[in-house]
Amino acid sequence: MVRPADMLVVDIALVGLRFDGARRRLVRTPDAPDAFVLVGLPPQHVAEEVPDDLNKVTAPMKAVTAGSTRLAFSVPADIKELELSLDGLLDWERLVPLRVPDGQQSPDTPGTTVFQGVPRSVIEFPIRLLISYDEPVDWLGGTRPQQVDGRTALWHARLHAASNGAEPDAPDSGVKLRAFAMVTNGGTLPPGAPYVDIVLQDLVTLTSRMSLPGGPDGPLEVHSAPLHAEQFLLTSMGASAHLHGAWEPLLKPALDRYQKVGRRPPNLVAYDHITGLGRDQYVRIVHHGHLSTGHEALHMQEYKRLFIARPDDGIVAYLQREDRIIVKQPEMTYGADTGFQHEGREMPFRVLRITDRVTPVIIPPDFPPNPPRPPEEDLPDIKAFWVRLKSSGEDHEFTLIGTDSEGRKASFTMPLIFVPDGLLDQEQKQLKDLLDPKKETKTEQRQNRELHGQVMAMAQPPDDAPGSTSHAVGSLTFQLGVPGAPVVGQLCVAAAEVRVPAVEQFTPNAGNLKVQFNDTFLQQKMEGHPAGAYLDLITPLNLTFGAQQAGGLSSPNAAVKLITSRAGVLPDIFKSDHAVDAITDADAVKAIKGAFGGAQLLGIDLSQYLNLKKLVKDQLGTLRQLGEDEIEKILGDANRLLPAPVLRMRDLADGQGKELRYVWKPPLDPPTGGALPLIDVSKASLILDARTRRSKDALDQSTVQGSLSHFALDFLGMARVDFKELKFKTGPGQKPDVAASGVELTFRGPMEFVNTLRSALPADVFGAGAFIDVQPTGIRAGYKLAIPTIPLGVFNLANLSLSAELAIPFDGKPVSFRFSVCEQKHPFNVTVSLFGGGGYFSMLVDASGVQEVEGAIEFGGAAALDLGVASGGVSIMAGIRFMLAKNEVKLSGYLRCNGFLTVLGIVTVSVEFYLELTYEKKGKQSMVRGRGTLTVSVRIAFFSKSVSLELERTFAGAPVDPTFAQCFSKEQDWPEYCAAFAA
Repeated sequence: MVRPADMLVVDIALVGLRFDGARRRLVRTPDAPDAFVLVGLPPQHVAEEVPDDLNKVTAPMKAVTAGSTRLAFSVPADIKELELSLDGLLDWERLVPLRVPDGQQSPDTPGTTVFQGVPRSVIEFPIRLLISYDEPVDWLGGTRPQQVDGRTALWHARLHAASNGAEPDAPDSGVKLRAFAMVTNGGTLPPGAPYVDIVLQDLVTLTSRMSLPGGPDGPLEVHSAPLHAEQFLLTSMGASAHLHGAWEPLLKPALDRYQKVGRRPPNLVAYDHITGLGRDQYVRIVHHGHLSTGHEALHMQEYKRLFIARPDDGIVAYLQREDRIIVKQPEMTYGADTGFQHEGREMPFRVLRITDRVTPVIIPPDFPPNPPRPPEEDLPDIKAFWVRLKSSGEDHEFTLIGTDSEGRKASFTMPLIFVPDGLLDQEQKQLKDLLDPKKETKTEQRQNRELHGQVMAMAQPPDDAPGSTSHAVGSLTFQLGVPGAPVVGQLCVAAAEVRVPAVEQFTPNAGNLKVQFNDTFLQQKMEGHPAGAYLDLITPLNLTFGAQQAGGLSSPNAAVKLITSRAGVLPDIFKSDHAVDAITDADAVKAIKGAFGGAQLLGIDLSQYLNLKKLVKDQLGTLRQLGEDEIEKILGDANRLLPAPVLRMRDLADGQGKELRYVWKPPLDPPTGGALPLIDVSKASLILDARTRRSKDALDQSTVQGSLSHFALDFLGMARVDFKELKFKTGPGQKPDVAASGVELTFRGPMEFVNTLRSALPADVFGAGAFIDVQPTGIRAGYKLAIPTIPLGVFNLANLSLSAELAIPFDGKPVSFRFSVCEQKHPFNVTVSLFGGGGYFSMLVDASGVQEVEGAIEFGGAAALDLGVASGGVSIMAGIRFMLAKNEVKLSGYLRCNGFLTVLGIVTVSVEFYLELTYEKKGKQSMVRGRGTLTVSVRIAFFSKSVSLELERTFAGAPVDPTFAQCFSKEQDWPEYCAAFAA
């Protein structure tokens, strides 16, 4: 029916009623138990496109209308007949509006509004959402057009709570509505429309009094609260309504129950909707969640109709969206009982307060599109998102005030993630993607927060040492959760840049140092670490006193890494968090090398000789309490050790500066496995005592002294130098003072033959006749001894000399030892009757092995003849020379023949023939070179003439052996090669 006067458009269907023509009335059908009046109205809502930027709107906005509305009325039993007229059929006050039963979501037959065999009232408002009454209601509306001052009012019907026969308090008293289902085939919404599936499904879940399917604990009853309609009018042009809904956020047990039955928990907590004639005027949608710090927060979406002036269209009203984050819980507490993996030790703040209450307008999250989907399918994922400002596109910097374990407050700003409640597994993956540096380029920048030197405690200090864990913090690097733990509420500190007073005392320009929490501290508290450490320096700080200051004996370097509450900074030799007896060799080597990789002993890596197995946990714990007197007692006791370098800082007595003392008496042991160690420390004892005094004018004066006793240098099993004690001391402006005692040289293995000459050598080579030369560049000590000629009948040994030299350089190079029997320029000579020869040999070794071996030996014979009138002689000598260096090998063999004849002293003829064959190798390149020379000389009286003929040939070898491909021809050899294996 259409009534133009008030623009009424309505469809009316009758059930259980028939027309009585005689009386022109509608009466009940005799065999129908009930009678119904069914009213169909045009769509009551229009969904419009929401532009991102009103200034860029150029085309008409897209819009989609909702489906038609069906109202069902039951004719009471006391009404026997109805007037057959439009006025009579529009008189709904006498009829009973029918609602959809609780728990029903689908009609008996798809496409109808019949539930349990009875037609029901179904209103699609807003678009895609099917609602019905939650309680008995009445419809008030005019049956005829209403005119006032010559104007006709638009037809409308007002919904209000049922009066039950009494007069209503007010014509617009509120009613309660509930959403019982969604339209699943409603097509695509206009861009930006707020009625996404997630919102509509939450409205259904929260208002329909539904029960979730049974899980392990039985059916889950959903807490339901209906929508409250302050006004709800139906018209032929759309509804004018004001709806409001509010719900409490779900607690964790309820969230877990939803997860168990495979349903997404609703996170909608507020919904407001105001329309005029079907067009939205204001929509507010509020989702509950948390910020990544754990603070409870709300994500509010507001849609407002704004009027703008356009040159062509005049005043136009568009919907505009504004999103904000509302901080519902300003203060968050962290600690052992808040779910942290390490009982909150990874989070130095105990309270974190956000001063922002409401953010400016933010960029809306990217909700998924809304394609039609069957009801049994999962809903689109909800997403977590970084809170970013719409005005600039940059992150919103929340202002936070943290309170540490000692009550200090520090403020900083930080971008945060909003995480809606009820993320499923696939949505948790999307949340982790927001923190992945490979997918989010700003991740590192977002995690690093500047504190600009504010002082805070990085850990709970011991009760008797308040303030011992406090630092001036330059920046904190936060991490949102750890692998395997939830992200929300698990904000922890992964790293920091802090000023360390214990370091600044001896390194004033150290500045902010990068640190992280010590692993043992995280796992077992501060008391679980032998030295009470709570922070580690990410880059260990090298304490280098220098070889020049240590007299070349040792460079007492150690990389301090541990920051403790009592002992300042220490090297990290406490790698293992289990019993010392259970420490493996691999643990020990790793720990020692990490702590003392730079320490040198006679140019050798000292970490190879340190023994972690001799460390006792009780000893390590006492390092924190050692005083000056106790340190002196340990240094004087041969059976006691200082297992780690002890650093002590004290003020000078005159108040003019500070003194840093570095004392170390480490346990030593030969390294296990591998080659023979250069230093035998099985009975050795090392003491290092270094002091650096820093005056107020920043001038440093260092003094290093110490001793190494009962040790030996063993050079590849060929020579051994035993030391009873080697002392060193140096001070500012002084040459190193080195004293050695009880030094003895012994040859072994292939050099043992030298011991047969031992009777010719002094017992103590550093005694009389030996030399010690101390220069700014290093120390040279050794001896040189010339053996007198030894005639034994026809045997004669002459020009024999032996030398041995120990070099300790001050430039960090390793200690070296050189032994030689004669030199190339002064070889020894050996003759036996008319046969003779000679040679030399030298060898240079250091901590890394043999550096150079060189030698030569020559042999042959000579004869002479004198007949008075004529005299002459002939000699034939053959020899071998060899030289071996790191990257060079040279081997030569030669033959030298010469002879002469003199007649009456007037004429002399001499001939010399020399032939040499040499093999050389440098790197991978080898070469063979042959050279021959023939020289003939003639002298007559005062005239002489010489003629030489030379010949040289060189043959270069390949740098490497030929490859397999070079040895086989692809066309000929390869098939034959393969066939051989196939056979």
